[in-house]
Amino acid sequence: MGRIEAGRAYCALCSEVVRPDDDALVTPDFLADETDPFWLFSDVAMHQACFLVWDRRKKFVAHYNRLARRWLGPDGLHPHMTSEGKVVDRGAEPRRR
Repeated sequence: MGRIEAGRAYCALCSEVVRPDDDALVTPDFLADETDPFWLFSDVAMHQACFLVWDRRKKFVAHYNRLARRWLGPDGLHPHMTSEGKVVDRGAEPRRR
């Protein structure tokens, strides 16, 4: 959020400036593989309104959550992205037998 607060952020979806008072989000920095189709959308600012109507939003959120299930912390929690783009902690799902 520092880039947004400093007034140096551009929306990765519409390319317009993300102003400090805009309803916006910064996606987590979770991809190192430049060949991943969502790499350009990792660790970027987006207007919340742009994110909500993005045609690839559901696939992006699913991709993040699929990877994030592996990042289990010592407390048994892992990050989970909501459909609105907010990252929250979530408990590990019970293992299937």
